[in-house]
Amino acid sequence: MQDIDDRTEQLRELFAEQFFAVLATRSGDHIHTTLVAFAASEDLRTFFLCTPRATRKYANLKQHPTVSLMVHNSSNLASDTRQAIAVTISGVATEVPTEQLTAARAIYLSRQPHMAEFANSADTAMIEVAVNRYDLVCHFQEVRTVDIRQDGYQSP
Repeated sequence: MQDIDDRTEQLRELFAEQFFAVLATRSGDHIHTTLVAFAASEDLRTFFLCTPRATRKYANLKQHPTVSLMVHNSSNLASDTRQAIAVTISGVATEVPTEQLTAARAIYLSRQPHMAEFANSADTAMIEVAVNRYDLVCHFQEVRTVDIRQDGYQSP
């Protein structure tokens, strides 16, 4: 259990430091990546992001909701191979239901207050990613997995 606690603490620290993730969506046999501002829920089970509905990203999310995000703290330095951390988040994306929109926006805007106008626009969809697992890479090749939906995971 200590190993899970250590991993989730690393994830929390990384998500507190970083404002952006790379989101990968799929359209047919093409992968599309975009930079997105994100917020993670306290229990790490959900990621929130926003996108205009009139985008390829939104169309891809609706057609193929299985997504991947990457968050990292590299600085484009040689030392990153020893010091940087990267995490791949695998999950399923859906538009936040109207009755949950206020709570989801509050989480998102607590992390991304500069995005308020965009997040509150009628043309913007609030997306929640139900996280299935985290693949955490540190020290260049040390890979550790947190299966967030696994029965043994205890949220705070």
